[in-house]
Amino acid sequence: MKEKKESTLSKLTHFAGNHKYYVYASCILAAISAFIALVPFYDMWRILKEVLEVRPNFNEAIHIKSYGWHAVLFALLAMVFYIAALMCSHKAAFRVQATMRTKMMEHIMKLPLGYIESQGSGKIRKIVMESSAATETFLAHNVPDKVVSKATPIGLLIMMAIFDWHLGLMSLIPAIIAFVLMFTAMMGPK
Repeated sequence: MKEKKESTLSKLTHFAGNHKYYVYASCILAAISAFIALVPFYDMWRILKEVLEVRPNFNEAIHIKSYGWHAVLFALLAMVFYIAALMCSHKAAFRVQATMRTKMMEHIMKLPLGYIESQGSGKIRKIVMESSAATETFLAHNVPDKVVSKATPIGLLIMMAIFDWHLGLMSLIPAIIAFVLMFTAMMGPK
């Protein structure tokens, strides 16, 4: 029977200790931020709809200002949630980085002195510092960005299905063409 391979994120959360909950909170807050960031697009749609419904009597479009402020409010709210997500991810990332450095140095202290002399203490120190810094970058920035990049298309699909599924399907056609073109350009012979 095959063993299930542990993901990089779950391996790193072992080093976080009790701070692993900050990683989960960061993912949740980043997803909420992605969904909230879609609300201004809905407000722009409402502005366009109102303008088109009252044309050519544009002075009858009385809700444009409130829709605009609603869009600004939700854009700011999305930023607040994303900043909170980054704060959580950074708190966990710094704990992981410090714990990894400690564990690596404890391991290095158990190595034979001849190995350390042959490699050089500066080289070993550089490897420890760069490796732990890379994990900090991954947890603090890449994890929330990945969550947003996965949550946004899901939110867009839900919005398309709610408002007008015909228009939603038509909107998917250019996206599919773009993915096909991008895939062929990236995977082509050149």
